[in-house]
Amino acid sequence: MIVEAIERLADRVLAYDEPDLTTLLNHFKSRMQELEISPAWERAVIAYFLINGLRVKNALKKGNKHKPERQPDGRPKLRLVKA
Repeated sequence: MIVEAIERLADRVLAYDEPDLTTLLNHFKSRMQELEISPAWERAVIAYFLINGLRVKNALKKGNKHKPERQPDGRPKLRLVKA
């Protein structure tokens, strides 16, 4: 039950554009840094990390595209450029 609820929440966050969410990051960061323990502060903390999680996901995805191919033994897959 909880797993499905969290996955639905993740789907909703993924539906937004990263640039739109990134503009909100500073808003939630400033609310979070006030450290006024309240339900609004708790929501700001969760919102900040949801947005930051999306940014981390995209950075990992982008970094994985530039990762060199590897052979089964773990060595980089090299090709002969000039003979």
